[in-house]
Amino acid sequence: MSRTVKRACLLAASVLLLGCGQSDTYTVELTEYSTPSKAADDVLADDRLDDKEPPFDETVIDSRPVGDWELNASAAVVRLDCPAIKPDVDAELLTLHRSYAEAMRAGTAGKGDLLPSANLLDGAAKQFDDGLYAAVDLACYRGELGFAPAVPDVIRAVFDKQPAQSPARPMLAAALELAGRKTRLTPDEETAKQTLLQAFAADETCSKPIGFYDWTPELSQVWRFYRFLQTEYGERNLAPCRAVAAALASDPELLARYRAVNGFYGRLTNPLACFPADAIIDGTADLGALVKRYGVRRTTVAILPPSSSRETELFNRLFPLGVPASTELMSTLVRRIRAGEVDLKPGDKDGWYQYQVYALETLLLPTRGQERDKLLLTASYKNRLVEAFKALVTKRRETHSRQCKSADKACERPLADGEVRPRLRIEPCPTFYLRTARAYAFLQNFLLATAGKERLAALHGLKQGGTREASLADELETIRLRFYGFYLISCEDIGMKPQLLADEAIDQKAAQTAALSWLADLKENPDLACDTRVSVPIFVDQMARKTRLWATLGVRLARLDASYARPPKVRPKGQAGPWKEVESYQFGESAYLIPVDEFAEIELSGLRSLTRQELRAACDRYKTKEEIVKALSGR
Repeated sequence: MSRTVKRACLLAASVLLLGCGQSDTYTVELTEYSTPSKAADDVLADDRLDDKEPPFDETVIDSRPVGDWELNASAAVVRLDCPAIKPDVDAELLTLHRSYAEAMRAGTAGKGDLLPSANLLDGAAKQFDDGLYAAVDLACYRGELGFAPAVPDVIRAVFDKQPAQSPARPMLAAALELAGRKTRLTPDEETAKQTLLQAFAADETCSKPIGFYDWTPELSQVWRFYRFLQTEYGERNLAPCRAVAAALASDPELLARYRAVNGFYGRLTNPLACFPADAIIDGTADLGALVKRYGVRRTTVAILPPSSSRETELFNRLFPLGVPASTELMSTLVRRIRAGEVDLKPGDKDGWYQYQVYALETLLLPTRGQERDKLLLTASYKNRLVEAFKALVTKRRETHSRQCKSADKACERPLADGEVRPRLRIEPCPTFYLRTARAYAFLQNFLLATAGKERLAALHGLKQGGTREASLADELETIRLRFYGFYLISCEDIGMKPQLLADEAIDQKAAQTAALSWLADLKENPDLACDTRVSVPIFVDQMARKTRLWATLGVRLARLDASYARPPKVRPKGQAGPWKEVESYQFGESAYLIPVDEFAEIELSGLRSLTRQELRAACDRYKTKEEIVKALSGR
């Protein structure tokens, strides 16, 4: 924050102007800068250099010489800082852009080199993630993955097994109607069905397709069909679910298909948040007694249950009566993770979403990253990482929004003044890149085991207006290898030896080549030209009729300065002689601009959500974060 103040200064009375003995006044205009105040548990501190002791390793030699010198930064420590943006000097850095490509084109002469940020690398990957999830969700719905027929066919088979007057018939018929399937009902059942559909349509947070689900009519149909069947039933109104359970119990093949569908989404996104209908086939135990056996979080039943997540579990526990007006959910989540109360590490039964979120952990807890001894982070840079976490977890959740419940030796030239400086090719978040690569490896193994290599090779990710060029099998392998490459590049940039698991058989040269080739073609990358602004509901207050959203409002540029807090060592190229310390006068600082996302938490009046188009229209109309939030909140 900044403000301009004017101060009148009185010259000393003893000063005579033009011999007249008069005093004079003049006005000095000063600009004062201050940072927004934070709660005590939100305050971050600069790292201490004394706490960083990376060991020197003879073998960790940078592949990029500095002039005539080899560089070994294994014992070096890189300081990272995000200087405050001064509105009167850096106003252009506050401009919000639709895409990373647009932000990069804007640039800012003289303020630093453009450096691909963790946000940018993740933002490009999100276009693949969206396309993959859309394609796989659609293929499962159509019955094209091999483990079950079309999901509406499974539901139709359950419907056909319902006896007359079954309480499940109107509910199943309503779901089938959302899938474009007609059924015959009695007049009373038809009335009940329409009542269910009207109530479903009235709650936009359930019925309104968001994210990529409005790309095509069929994707919108997929959204409505699944979301309707995610309706949860408690102990007092379990009759429809018990009727479904009885039908499943009567047909082992149908039961296996039903379980395969729910099991698929339990791994593609995350474990189920409540009981599926087959959990109550026995009918003797109450729901509370079944919790431990099924590992669910909610004592309710749904035909096709939604998936759980750490954040929804936390918010359901903390705010059973609604969110207090003064409470920000994202800040609450961040604090609880940093305090160790929320563990993001995936368990044996967790799905792709949890692996994706775990990749973000070191943005909030840098000491858990492999690079902890190699980077000296200022408080301002730690705050930048917190903001990155907010944006990236929002985007990950939005992808899962339907399922997730919200040479010859020459003469040696001496090193010049300021020549030795960190040379970053991407923002140094190696553990984030490694865990993201492992998340894609998990997804790849899961899909290959579930659908098979041939089916995966026949599928193509979707995009608005068509399909992605490469097959899912090829693109998934490419992006997995690329993120391993980002990890290896980032390790080299900060002088850290890669630490891969024994069973990670990665072709490191191929991975680095894939990453460097991708980075070399940033300006022509169509995924970076995609509009990055998205929102996702995170908390629905039925009583107060309010909806909380997490949103990213655009991309802006932030400043990132990198320097050596502890020096690297050098030696002449091609020689096996001793390494020597770099002299202090030879240190330099690298100034970068990184594209970052602008996050906001917004409260909407009513049970409603925003499509991407509605959010983006508001962003285009109001420009600044404050104006956008105020307009959407109706304040």
